[in-house]
This record gives sequence, C-alpha cells and structure tokens, in this order.
Amino acid sequence: MTAEFIALDWGTTSFRAYRVGAGGHVQDSIAAAEGILAVKDGKFEDALERLIGAWDVSLPVMAAGMITSRQGWIELPYLPCPARAADLAQALHRHTTASGRRIAFATGLSYRAPDGMPDVMRSEEAQVFGSLDLGVSHFVTPGTHSKWIATEGDRLVRYATYVTGEVFAALKDHTILGRLMKPGPDDEEAFAMGVRAALEDPAGFLHRIFSARSLGLFGELAPEAISSYLSGQVIGTEVAHAIRGNPREAQYAVLASHGIGGRYVKAIEIAGLKVRHGDPQAIVKGLAIIARKAGII
Repeated sequence: MTAEFIALDWGTTSFRAYRVGAGGHVQDSIAAAEGILAVKDGKFEDALERLIGAWDVSLPVMAAGMITSRQGWIELPYLPCPARAADLAQALHRHTTASGRRIAFATGLSYRAPDGMPDVMRSEEAQVFGSLDLGVSHFVTPGTHSKWIATEGDRLVRYATYVTGEVFAALKDHTILGRLMKPGPDDEEAFAMGVRAALEDPAGFLHRIFSARSLGLFGELAPEAISSYLSGQVIGTEVAHAIRGNPREAQYAVLASHGIGGRYVKAIEIAGLKVRHGDPQAIVKGLAIIARKAGII
C-alpha cells in the first residue's frame, strides 16, 4: 500500500503536480506552463506554493525533472548508467521549505554512448521505472527531446536522445518549409507518407525535407497536410536511427499522451515493429517506487 504523497514533474517549460492517495491513485493534478525557465530570480519555493499551496503541507513531495538541473532549484549530479530505482533512492536530496513542506529531489541519469558522446536525462528514468511491469525492455518518451531507453531486468542500461520536437518546431516556424503550411487537423495519410520516406532513406534527411515545400508547390500535398507530412519525416528519421542494432522481435512501449504518443506508435508500427501505449502518468508510479525504497512513503 502506497502512502499519500505529492509527485512533481517540473520540466523546462511545464509544471505538473499530482496528489497521490493511498494505493497510488492520482486524486488531483495540476498542470501549468510554468517550467523552470518561467520562474524569476530563482524563487522556486514561492512558485511551488502558489501552484500547490492548497494541498496538505504535511504530505511528502517527490520531485523530478529539470528542477534538479543547473537552471533549476538545486543542481544534482547525474548518476551513471546502468542504474536501478534503488540507486536514485540513495541519491535523493532532502529539503524542507519555509512552509514546512518536505521535498525529496530525485536526480537524473547519464550515459556514455559507444561513440564516446555523453547523454543525459532528467525525469524519463522515473517514467521507465514506473513502467517495468509492462514486460518490455525498450521504452520511448516523446517530446521536445525524445529518449529511446533500454532496460535489463530492473536496470536502465542505455539510452539515446533525439531533439526531434525542437527540430520540427524550428523547421515549421523558422524556415521556408513552413511558408505553405495552413492549420488543419492531423493528416494520418500525409504523416505515414513522411514516415515511409524517412525509413527508406534516413541518411537523406536534409534532402528529403525539402519535399515538404516542393510537394506543396506542385499541388501534390494540401497546405493543411504539410505539417503532418513534415512531422512524419522528422519522427521517421528518429525511428530509423533509434532502432538500429535492436533485435527485430524487440517490443516498445511509448510513454506519452495519445496525441504525440499516437504518432510514435504509428511510426514504429510502419517500421514493422511491435509497440504499445504505456501510461502517460508513469512518472507517478516511478516516483512512488523510488520513495518507497527511500523509506519516504
């Protein structure tokens, strides 16, 4: 039985808080566009109380995300992979606010890829530890910076970061590729067309994406479909690279809402792989696991 606590996922651009009841069920939640970059003069404690001040101050708080980064409330060093939830529990940083709230800050993980390049994450590891009961060993956390994460047993062993969301936004809003775009609903056919093109020629990304303009110029792609097509190109390129070296029988779980998560599920299916939706609130379960191992709940 999980005791009551508050889970915080405090990222760069967004803030999410969950009031978790006995048994691990989310009883209330708060979402705000008040990530760490929106907090002025480092007044994180004031921001926290303004957002969750109505919740019982005696409840322990588990915090993860960019709140423990260099630009956050307190910078914590990354733990190297491979790592278990128990390792994060041992590395928690405890803090009591002026209002008496007890906060345990969970750090993130680092990984040194075979090519020698370092990689880092904060909060995605908690999502994965909360999803190990899905019975898969490959996880995808879509977003501004997507992560493809591999586990062995209860250990997170390796991962790779893709700046897919950020690249798509830049291409759409700051290059000529977005000039012919018009707002419209997601176009599944155009998205799938972009994904297939990317899977067939991932190395040709810089050449292929120009077709988001040329297809529009020749009337072969509706203005309302161009955004979906370009999204398929970008996500498809990510998928093509991320699945290299993984066995074809590998199964993937996408940990995200059905909006962006659905696009990744579709792209991975087009690649011919087995994939399923995971819990978009898996971080709550992950933080509960870390909190129990630390004796907080």
